[in-house]
Amino acid sequence: MTTSPGPDRAAQTGLEAIVFGAVAITARALNAAGVELTLPQWRALVIVGSARTGVSISDVAVRLGSELSPTSRLIGRLERRGLVVTGKTDRDRRVTRVHLTDEGRALRRQVIERRRRLIAEVLASVGMIDVAGADLLARLGEAFRPFL
Repeated sequence: MTTSPGPDRAAQTGLEAIVFGAVAITARALNAAGVELTLPQWRALVIVGSARTGVSISDVAVRLGSELSPTSRLIGRLERRGLVVTGKTDRDRRVTRVHLTDEGRALRRQVIERRRRLIAEVLASVGMIDVAGADLLARLGEAFRPFL
């Protein structure tokens, strides 16, 4: 007799497929934009672009789950590519803030729009989602917020 995995295991397996698929969608969207960025570089662009007043390199490091030194090098590479600019704050000259350039902002927007189209294709292939399913997706999205 074959037994199916319990609901918790099935949910974990399904969520893992979603997460892997999300990474693949991001890779496709980056490829479609014709840009070669590592996943940490892309994440840094997402993080920096989420704050109108820029973000400190140390904040980027925390959100990447990385150390300050490698994050500083990563930001330096993005700056040399013209995607971000850095500068010291007036309040504390020890803090370096990072801002997107117009090119970085346009690239971020282009990749996010492509990702949204790909995600819409995935949702369309699933078919109708009832209120409970939509609620579950919203709750899962909120649960992932600390990792964004």
